[in-house]
Amino acid sequence: MQVNNFVFVLGIIFSINLLSCSNPSSSDQKSNTNQDSVKIDRSKSGLLKQIKLMEDSLFSSTTLDKNKGNRAIAMYQEFHKYYWQDTICVDFLFKAAEISDNMGYPQKAIELYQECFDYYPYSSLAPYCLFRVGNIFQFTIHDYLNAKIAYNDCIKFFPNSDAAKDAKELLKIESKSDNELIKEFEKINASKSKN
Repeated sequence: MQVNNFVFVLGIIFSINLLSCSNPSSSDQKSNTNQDSVKIDRSKSGLLKQIKLMEDSLFSSTTLDKNKGNRAIAMYQEFHKYYWQDTICVDFLFKAAEISDNMGYPQKAIELYQECFDYYPYSSLAPYCLFRVGNIFQFTIHDYLNAKIAYNDCIKFFPNSDAAKDAKELLKIESKSDNELIKEFEKINASKSKN
């Protein structure tokens, strides 16, 4: 009889524990509800709406807020991650690269310009992606070899583009020594002063 009572009491304890584990407390339910309310709408229209709001906030300021800039870059990349076939992604990746460059993240900017070119090599922004990579290497990182490679790629792939024309000019300047450049500028200034 004592064994039966013991089994019966043990069964009740087990049932109580089982019920308490499977039924979340009201505080658990509240935290789950709070988590659900901060879910990001990753639908195409939802992300586009969030990007529009973010851009309005970011571009309305005269100075670049790094927190907003980082948020913009992340949102552009997230849209690209889910909807890379949408043609607006070219713009988004290019903007993300520009923002990265303006915030002082040259490596990130190079990666984004390169990604934009790699995914969308036939877009109207493709030559400018290569050109901007060359600019960052030349003027920010001072890596003239990689700048030359980027400029030459721009010229090779897009020979008739405005970006290729600018790349050719920058390659001419880059190949001259500092003394040659100074003499050219002095010659230009002398001719201006005569007029």
